[in-house]
Amino acid sequence: MNNKHVINYKEYCDKVKGCYLGKNIGGTLGAPFECWRGVYDIDGFMQDVSSPVPNDDVDLQLVWLAAVEHEGKNIDSHVLAKYWETYVSSGISEYGACKNNYSMGILPPLSGHIRNENRESNGAWIRTEIWACLCAGNPALAANYAYYDACVDHSREGIYAAVFMAAVQAAAFFENDVYKLAEIGLSYLPEECGVRNAVNLIIDCYKNGDDWKTARKKLLIAEPSSFGEICGEWKGTEQVPACKKCPVQEKDVDIPEAVHGYDAPASIGIVLIGWLYGGGDFGKSVCLAVNCGEDADCTAGSLGAILGIIQGGSALPEKWVKNCSEKIAVCSLRTDNMLNVPQTVPELCKRVVKLFPVVSSDRCDFTENGFEVISAENLKYEKQKDVFQMHKQEDFRELLAESPYTVRFHFTGLTVKVKFDETLVMVKENQEKKIRITFANGYYCHQFITLRIHGIPQEWNVQDGSERVIGLEQWHSCKVNFTNSIDIVFTPVLLQKAKYEIVFEITVNGKGEKYFIPVSLLNGAF
Repeated sequence: MNNKHVINYKEYCDKVKGCYLGKNIGGTLGAPFECWRGVYDIDGFMQDVSSPVPNDDVDLQLVWLAAVEHEGKNIDSHVLAKYWETYVSSGISEYGACKNNYSMGILPPLSGHIRNENRESNGAWIRTEIWACLCAGNPALAANYAYYDACVDHSREGIYAAVFMAAVQAAAFFENDVYKLAEIGLSYLPEECGVRNAVNLIIDCYKNGDDWKTARKKLLIAEPSSFGEICGEWKGTEQVPACKKCPVQEKDVDIPEAVHGYDAPASIGIVLIGWLYGGGDFGKSVCLAVNCGEDADCTAGSLGAILGIIQGGSALPEKWVKNCSEKIAVCSLRTDNMLNVPQTVPELCKRVVKLFPVVSSDRCDFTENGFEVISAENLKYEKQKDVFQMHKQEDFRELLAESPYTVRFHFTGLTVKVKFDETLVMVKENQEKKIRITFANGYYCHQFITLRIHGIPQEWNVQDGSERVIGLEQWHSCKVNFTNSIDIVFTPVLLQKAKYEIVFEITVNGKGEKYFIPVSLLNGAF
């Protein structure tokens, strides 16, 4: 790691600007080749770039920007899902699946998992820059927010890719070595997953002397992607006709057909191809990412953002910056005054910079020249007393391990986990259903919790009754766990409705507030 542990306000602003300029340049460069399979030799923009190119990779971050501006740092997947439902107009692929689930009362992370063929695709890791910039130097926090974000409309590899990318980008504010950054990103992932396999494969290819085309082919054989199968082999388009730099492609029979929607691992691998084989040269690197085909605007855009963070906006090559519009054009949002879409990249960066002290107050020192950004002493997973150190009691490893079965709710002084059994939100006639509810004490005092269950038909016969008391130990000088769990077990009978809406009412002894947890149970085939 670099010896430097602090960056000043001016340098931070320059890196945020570099992030979004790089994102914009890479996304624009790759846009004509998105969804096509091919191997190209482009070295610059192949289309007219005098006008801004709409890009959902940036669109979705504008929703999260508004969420943080209005809600502050205490946001989670439930807050983000509400903003998503309100402002994301796109109804395709994973975006639409999550909106459909959420409208049925299916909450994150289940909203990103159930009936979602694209849950392991690219819609989440392409929008992590907002978390990296707001958590600069703190990859653990960036990864945590990226999880909250990704689980709204993704699951498994779709989440792992977002966590990896957010951690890498946040660490890139202080670290520039590609191998160290990759190691940091991998440190947040499960030991066995496609994203880890893709990253390690490309690093091995590079170290073993394979050329980038060989590395690309090995990647698509090991972790097949369906993204390049959407449009098929590149034949040229009206916008960009086939030419010497992007000739008509023939099918490569060695690359196996992919499982539909399984795209994130290969795409992260392509980011690594551009980064390693481009040698950190901005233009060469983003062009190589596009030259690998598949989800070309996303891979080049995210790589451009990483290199923009490392180099800073002021150091990006003038030919790339000048030839790409800084105006922002949206294509997948329903806008109003609350969303307040920024009109240009500089305006977006200015608003992001303003929020850094809000989200990362523990790593922000104010000075007469603005503020200084302090890196984490350990750029890997930070934890203390087995409690994830952010604004709520979270263990990041648990977040990944529990997904998609567990829905978390954050209340004042209390975190509640609702864990579903293997059938998730489905109920069947005469088939026992178990829901485990775990309470985590957020106060340095003992608590009694009263849980009341509403909405379960009387004939379903809830074991041990519909009202319980749960005791919670306090943190201070406590040698026992400060969590406690109960199981809600019942057997559905006489099913007559398509959806049953259950509500868990929570009352904390001695406190006036009541909290409510809604749960939708579905009777049918899905």
